[in-house]
Amino acid sequence: MVVGMATVGSRKWLPLICGLIVGAMATHFAHLTTKMLGDGARVMVNAAGSQMRSQQLTEMGNQTNASRKSLSSPQLDIPAELYKRVRILCLIITHPGNYATRATAVNNTWARRCNRHVFVGSQPTNLSLPLMRLNVTETHDNLWQKTWMSLDYAEKNFDLDQFDFIFKADDDTFAVMENLRLILLPLNPDRPSFVGRKFKYSGDANKPYMSGGAGYALSRRALRTFLSAAVRNPKLDPCQRQLRHSEDFMLGSCLKGLGVEFIDSRDSSGLERFHPLTPEYMIGWGAMPMPKWMHTFNYFKFKACHRGCVSKASATFHYISQIEMYKMEFLLYGMSPIGVRLPETETRQAMKLLRGSKDIK
Repeated sequence: MVVGMATVGSRKWLPLICGLIVGAMATHFAHLTTKMLGDGARVMVNAAGSQMRSQQLTEMGNQTNASRKSLSSPQLDIPAELYKRVRILCLIITHPGNYATRATAVNNTWARRCNRHVFVGSQPTNLSLPLMRLNVTETHDNLWQKTWMSLDYAEKNFDLDQFDFIFKADDDTFAVMENLRLILLPLNPDRPSFVGRKFKYSGDANKPYMSGGAGYALSRRALRTFLSAAVRNPKLDPCQRQLRHSEDFMLGSCLKGLGVEFIDSRDSSGLERFHPLTPEYMIGWGAMPMPKWMHTFNYFKFKACHRGCVSKASATFHYISQIEMYKMEFLLYGMSPIGVRLPETETRQAMKLLRGSKDIK
């Protein structure tokens, strides 16, 4: 009887027990599923986050290397190509009192990037300076004589066919030779051309010349034209070589009279690239106000401002001290801010000319 009741009872409870077991299993399965789904969702979110971070890092890397990817090529080293294609002889005007200071600083910095450079002075030196010694009295009034004598000496003592342009600078001029070559690259050295910061004497546009302090370049043909027509003409002296006057104005007047072309050296945005003053002055941060003569003598309308008035592809600055020479050398060639782009328009122009292609993107 007891056994019978137990059997009957077990039969009665069996569905309930099975239901409880199945319910527990279902609950456990649901919990596991939820946990798995939750973990999976977190995995998916984490994966998406990693992907986003990876994407961000890639984009940052792309931005950092933007200049190299968009403006250069694995097969094209622009500075090296410019060095080969635009060969420059640099004549740097100095004097014995500056041999150990300014001239040495120039010799240790930008002059090394000329294809050849030589300093122009009147006395010998024991310093390691390539020196052109001229028999001339070292005075400001004799700078015109010293300039044409140095050009004459260069043509007689150097093979000018090894150079495309002759760049004249003072010993307190800093030149960015890559940018200077960029300006000269489109020009034919066998056509008479004159390049620099275009001035007009006392505001007279009919008396153009190039600023001597900012430095200027003559094509090989322009130099030969000047020497044959002016310096070595035994009967005539169309350039008044013995006149004591500003060398830059005298040379400009002479070259204009000989039909040499004055090149507009401004960049694609119309900004100047040869500067007769220091960077501080040119960007409006000088200790003193911009000299009034800049407004009077600058050939193109001049505006001094704090930003966007000086070309990123500038070639020269003037009145640079010995210490500033080394500072500019370091800032331009010794360090580089990550991700800063080069002047895109000018660099693409250089690539087109170097490659001889008009379809570079």
